[in-house]
Amino acid sequence: MRAHGIARHDACAVARHRGRARWPPAAVAELRELLAECPERERTRRLRGGGHAVGHFRSAPPCKHQRFSRAKAVKRPARAFGLLVASICGLGIGLQQAAAQTAPPRAPAQSTASAAAPVRFLVVASQESILSASTAGRFAKVQANLGDTVRAGQLLAAFDCAEFQARRDAARAEAESARVQYEAKLKLQGLQSAAEVEVELAAANVNKAQSQIRIFDAQLGQCAFVAPFAGKVARVHVKVGQGVNPGAPVVELVGNGPLKARMNVPSQWLAWLKVGDRLQGTVDETASACDLKVTRVAGRVDAVSQTVEIETELAGGTAQVLPGMSGQIRAPAGR
Repeated sequence: MRAHGIARHDACAVARHRGRARWPPAAVAELRELLAECPERERTRRLRGGGHAVGHFRSAPPCKHQRFSRAKAVKRPARAFGLLVASICGLGIGLQQAAAQTAPPRAPAQSTASAAAPVRFLVVASQESILSASTAGRFAKVQANLGDTVRAGQLLAAFDCAEFQARRDAARAEAESARVQYEAKLKLQGLQSAAEVEVELAAANVNKAQSQIRIFDAQLGQCAFVAPFAGKVARVHVKVGQGVNPGAPVVELVGNGPLKARMNVPSQWLAWLKVGDRLQGTVDETASACDLKVTRVAGRVDAVSQTVEIETELAGGTAQVLPGMSGQIRAPAGR
């Protein structure tokens, strides 16, 4: 290269060149000598800046036709694999649709089975009542016994109400005193010896005393427990001499009227069940058949159990049936 007149700065320029061509060995050796004569800073900058070291030249990059052929060769297996996956998925979806079309529906069978299953019912009395204490007291009388037949208005139990009677007597005395004072004020007003205000105050005292009498009369009325309707005694909770607090149960009564049965039937029955329809049932305790007439149907279906509550009246076969017994019914044939 010296023979051709290449100066030192030209050698540095050649070293900075990023050519891709292959150099002859003699030229490479001479280029290394010239590169050694370049300034140290320039050589360091070239080496750090990513310049190609002499003797380690990169090979020429592949042409665009080679790159395209390689990418195409890589894409071909991926495309074939994608087509295979798509065909498998399509086959699976087709099999599922065919199975769904050929499989028989199960929901109607389940609903039919639930509608045909027996339904339990509970016998209840037409009238039931639990007499409870409205005030605190101690029982002086308990005349009701378990299973007794009672009439409406009959005394069943009573508190010891001597204290209430004494208070009522005191209130009556005060009312009488207020009445006498009022009459005296009226006479004095006629003689112009009493003002009108005094007469009005005396009249107010009379009204107050009479109100106290009514209060004690009401308390005395709560001391006695009478039957609100004719029926039978189902349970007695108290005894003579026993003290109770307000709200404590005393006697339970059931009426003598016709018996009823309550049950929760499947909601599918609403398609044909109407008020007035008759159902056939069997009481478990007596093993006797009974005729049930639908009297009431609830206005809402239970969202969880999909049942509706109905109330029926036992029309026949109830001679030995008592409230609290249970039985079962089935939907009529063809329903």
